[in-house]
Amino acid sequence: MSDYLNATLRAVLEAITEFLPVSSTGHLFLFANFFPFVGFESNREDFEDLFDIFIQSGAILSVIYLYFARFKKETVACFLFFTRSSKDDSGFKFLLSLLIGSLPIMAIGFLFRNLLDGIKSGENLLGILGLAWLLGGFVILFQEIYFKKNNQNESNPEHTSHQDTLTIRQSFVIGIVQCIALIPGVSRSLATIIAGRSLGLSRQKAAEYSFFLAVPVLVAAGIYKLWKHRHILDSEKLLILFVGSFISFVLCVFIIRWFIDYVRRYNFNIFGYYRIILGSIVLFYIFLS
Repeated sequence: MSDYLNATLRAVLEAITEFLPVSSTGHLFLFANFFPFVGFESNREDFEDLFDIFIQSGAILSVIYLYFARFKKETVACFLFFTRSSKDDSGFKFLLSLLIGSLPIMAIGFLFRNLLDGIKSGENLLGILGLAWLLGGFVILFQEIYFKKNNQNESNPEHTSHQDTLTIRQSFVIGIVQCIALIPGVSRSLATIIAGRSLGLSRQKAAEYSFFLAVPVLVAAGIYKLWKHRHILDSEKLLILFVGSFISFVLCVFIIRWFIDYVRRYNFNIFGYYRIILGSIVLFYIFLS
């Protein structure tokens, strides 16, 4: 398989899985295990690491594109509040919630980066992915049972959630829970959505906050990885990175729209079943190997 075809398939896989509670990084690690890049010799692992975060950055651009009006509104409101031109602090609270929700995973991810890199390149990665998918699937099914009453309310077109901005405490709790997603296969989206729903958010609000929270987290990770692996970059690698990022951006625009429409009407059970099936297949493969 050529590296350009490989990059295209990974970008499609990233776009489909980034915002769903199924772990995009887990899918990318699984794909790379069987179909690694072939044209980069000693720099292959570094390029794999950089490529994954780069196409995730493309996905983040789709969030900014789709929710640009919301980000602009909150940023302007925050500026007016700080300049005392307005007493409306909603913009400040919104941006503060993203900052507080992002800091825990940024700090822990940076402090334990060597350990996490060791897990990602270790021999037990497939086993960790399989267990994480399997357990995460059961967590989804159990939480849907727990929130069954809320799910019925949310399926009602007349049901609306009026909580647009999280409190500092809620943001911090979600940020702490999000750190579990540093384990490959857990899914940042799964962790933040379940934490958000546990704190009273509707499925749609929890999913959207997961989108928003991804922006500072993945932008920071992208800048760090780009700096870390700057020594391997050349014109060919940059072209592959931008091709993958562009494909991810375009497809994610449609995936996000579909996902929000889906969670307005249905629960997350389908993702739980998918995780259980995928996790079982991976563990069965390991058992036979």
